[in-house]
Parts: sequence; C-alpha cells; structure tokens
Amino acid sequence: MGTTDTISRIERELGMSETSQVTTFEGIREIADGSIQEITVELLDAGKGAGARRYAVSVRFEGGGDDIIGNPAATLDEALSDVRARLG
Repeated sequence: MGTTDTISRIERELGMSETSQVTTFEGIREIADGSIQEITVELLDAGKGAGARRYAVSVRFEGGGDDIIGNPAATLDEALSDVRARLG
C-alpha cells in the first residue's frame, strides 16, 4: 500500500483533514570550521493528493542551533533545496 492510499484511509476512517507520513533520518555533517554537527532530518510526505504541498523537510540540530522548518513543495528535490539554502 502506498503513502497516498494509506493517508486516504487514515483520513477517511479517523476524520483527519491533513495527514502526512513522517520519516526520520539521523546523521552527521562537517561544517565550514571543520567541526562535526549531528542533525535529525524529518521528511513529511502528504501523498500525491497534496499537489504543490506534498513534501516538507525539517532539520533539527543536536546541541543547539536554529532548527530549520522547510516550506512545502511539490517534489522532494524542491523541499530539500529549500532547506539546503538555509543551512548556511
């Protein structure tokens, strides 16, 4: 069963109006000063029916830092680019 079908069933059966599947990734990245930064990335997928607002990406930084809440986008590449532009 795909994301869109699952979301449709959840909304129909539970009366929810906006539903997304959330997938979490954890990793590290090296920043400009050579230090390592631990991050958590949340990928929200609202299914095909969400159109231009299907995907959104959020980045949370371990140990402090300003979290990034990405803007919704039609494609995963657009959502990732939006967050990437704000990473600094």
